[in-house]
Amino acid sequence: MRRPLSIALLLLLPLAARANPVMVDGQSLIAFGIVAFWALVIESGIATLALLSSGILIVPSFIALIVANVAVFLFAFMPLTSRVSLWVLEPGVVLADALAIKLLLSAPFLQGAGFLGVSWRRALVASLLGNATSFFIGVLGSHAPWIVHEAGGLD
Repeated sequence: MRRPLSIALLLLLPLAARANPVMVDGQSLIAFGIVAFWALVIESGIATLALLSSGILIVPSFIALIVANVAVFLFAFMPLTSRVSLWVLEPGVVLADALAIKLLLSAPFLQGAGFLGVSWRRALVASLLGNATSFFIGVLGSHAPWIVHEAGGLD
């Protein structure tokens, strides 16, 4: 009973997950850079930890995932944010990250001696966990985005 419930919750998680910290208040470029950096590092770290039992090499895989996440952020996510709804874009970025994980970890220099391979499901879960964590870092870095701040003067 617990397993089907857990699977159902994991399948619903992409509805709440966002790929990268776009929610950060754009008034401070330094603050955005700090939040984006830590979101990137933690996202890549979580994805690396999720793939650890596959027998990957930790440090090279972590570095490769950082490079892949930067590439997905700069060349897929940012150009499409103004053109595509975030409801479509976010799951697309999770899938793009999963594809990057699957392709990267097929490289022999990222595989340890006991490498078992990375299934699509494991790559997708690693991507989802990393991106969900990145989203929550963006939420924390944007100073309570759940509070609606009214712009403008008196009503």
